Amino acid sequence: MQSVQEVQEGRQAGDAKPRIAKNRGRIDVIADILNCCRSLSTKSHIMLFANVNSIVATRMITSLSESALLDSVHNDDSVVYVATPKGVAFVAKYLELQRMISPELVPETKTYTASRLNGLTF
Repeated sequence: MQSVQEVQEGRQAGDAKPRIAKNRGRIDVIADILNCCRSLSTKSHIMLFANVNSIVATRMITSLSESALLDSVHNDDSVVYVATPKGVAFVAKYLELQRMISPELVPETKTYTASRLNGLTF
């Protein structure tokens, strides 16, 4: 059974140091959404890739569209989203800053490479 101090510090019984919560900030979510939208993406795809719920996805899509970082393409009865060149540049700068601050935080599982971002045409 854990002690009160271990619970308050977020540790498991026997752990030497406390665990640090790794909540993403707004900028991190924006980068994930724009990275997802390097190719045509539906709202559902954005929600899965960026790990956000429908309400957050809708708000972020609206905000990014108003900021000219994201563009929408309307087909018959569906809407897909794609990052604008400004949005692609945002992701590249985000990654550059993240690598400068702490390279170990750049995820290996999602494709963020600058060479892929530079090769996009819109």
